[in-house]
Amino acid sequence: MRRLYAIQLERTQRLVGAIADLWSQGDAVAIVDPDAPAKRTAERLAALRPHFLVSGGRVTEWDPAAPLMDRSDRVVVTTSGTTGPPKAVVHTEEGLSASAKAVHARLQAAPSDGWLCALSPLYIGGLAVIARSLLDGLPVVVTGGFDQESLDRAREQGATLAAAVTPVLARADLSGFRAVILGAQPAPGRLPANAISTYGMTETGSGVVYGGTPLETVELSLRAGEIYLRGPMISRSTRSGAALLDADGWLATGDAGELDEVGRLRVLGRGADLINTGGSKVSPDRVEAAIREAGAPLDDFVVFGAADPVWGEVVTLAFSGPARTSLADIQAAIRDLVEPYELPRAMLQLPSIPRTETGKPRRALLPEGRG
Repeated sequence: MRRLYAIQLERTQRLVGAIADLWSQGDAVAIVDPDAPAKRTAERLAALRPHFLVSGGRVTEWDPAAPLMDRSDRVVVTTSGTTGPPKAVVHTEEGLSASAKAVHARLQAAPSDGWLCALSPLYIGGLAVIARSLLDGLPVVVTGGFDQESLDRAREQGATLAAAVTPVLARADLSGFRAVILGAQPAPGRLPANAISTYGMTETGSGVVYGGTPLETVELSLRAGEIYLRGPMISRSTRSGAALLDADGWLATGDAGELDEVGRLRVLGRGADLINTGGSKVSPDRVEAAIREAGAPLDDFVVFGAADPVWGEVVTLAFSGPARTSLADIQAAIRDLVEPYELPRAMLQLPSIPRTETGKPRRALLPEGRG
């Protein structure tokens, strides 16, 4: 049986070495952000229940009564807590290896390739980069973020593959990488030639659908509009022992989706986030993508359903920052990109948009919002 070590170290190459060392001695790891607020760290440690905490060059016993991990368990990853406190998801060595092989097969990775890990390894998007590098023997360069100097230095050190989130495209030049996989948030309508939009979650061990097509060994099913996934890399349980899969091995994602005319998956967003306005279902992600494509002058924004006594819900655009545009201008800009019932009917200015640490909107915290 394995013990679980929570690693609370800065995002440097030292972190990769710590993970490799603990794996070599037969233990499992979880990552804790050293810069997170104390309350958030306490929530994560409560979900993780590590036996030891690695912090500041010291190893401290944390919860000796915590249940031991199964022999095949390698990492425990906390979710971003979009709808509440984080939960801790367990991934096995077999699952992580299956994910690494499927991703590298899709990207046609070669021994000459190397990864950039600029995403936080606190979440699966960053930790999966390190895991697949260690398991498949590819080098990985860890940086503290996506500042251009770090990106250029990573390329000089041999990084050819990168994982990023959509907002990075607007502020960093990633054109020097052979392939950039995008996750966490919906991709814009037009992607750079080297970018691939992916879909996945903590439970799937990172992205498992690339460009709308499942990775090899991954099965996709739509049931009443909800996305179901099955594959060897998908987690079976949480740290508390709660099962994540049904009797046939399928994961109910809670996300809504549809297939386009050539059979590619189009993710519509969280099922609970879909807006029911006058009987028509509206994907807030799709409306947000149209607003981005139109180049609306908004610093930060989110689309959500606000309660309405007549329509049930009304499509509402919330934004932060200066008001440099009007609702009428937004409607005119996207009228040819969305259905008439998808047009925002209300606009709301807020001091800030509530988001998780990975940038996902927390629509339930918006005025009159739900999700």
